Amino acid sequence: MMLSLIALTLAVPADAPVTLHGIGDLRIGMPVAALRRMGATEDENPLEEGDCNYWYLPGREGLALMVVGGRVVRIDVENPAHRTASGARVGMREAEIRAIYGAALRVEPHPYTGPEGHYLIYRARAEPYGLILETNYETGRVGQLRVGLWRYVQLIEGCA
Repeated sequence: MMLSLIALTLAVPADAPVTLHGIGDLRIGMPVAALRRMGATEDENPLEEGDCNYWYLPGREGLALMVVGGRVVRIDVENPAHRTASGARVGMREAEIRAIYGAALRVEPHPYTGPEGHYLIYRARAEPYGLILETNYETGRVGQLRVGLWRYVQLIEGCA
């Protein structure tokens, strides 16, 4: 049991930055078997159709791992303890995020809360990866960010 706890602690260090490819040892493309070895559990209420579901690691509140086809394709972050490699994190003001990413960031109205709420979008140039930070329409602060394969990062309602 103690060895399992040590493995979990080492799996996603609190200071490991969120990148387009993952966070710490949590990598986009990681198979479900590796998640199980880390102690991750599958959402108890999976969607009835399709091959998409969320997985969660104990002790890592605010991280959700989208799994499709038996592999991690996206990581959702709602915990301000995790920052991107550039320094962006949940809770930051939109102006702070824009200052970090500059012209590389595209701003679009949030599909549900726009025009006040926004999607702050960064897309890798030569890779199929991306980042979306969602701002709250009332506070102008980031409430969630997600990284991973662009095809899945774009999905608005998780697996839907």
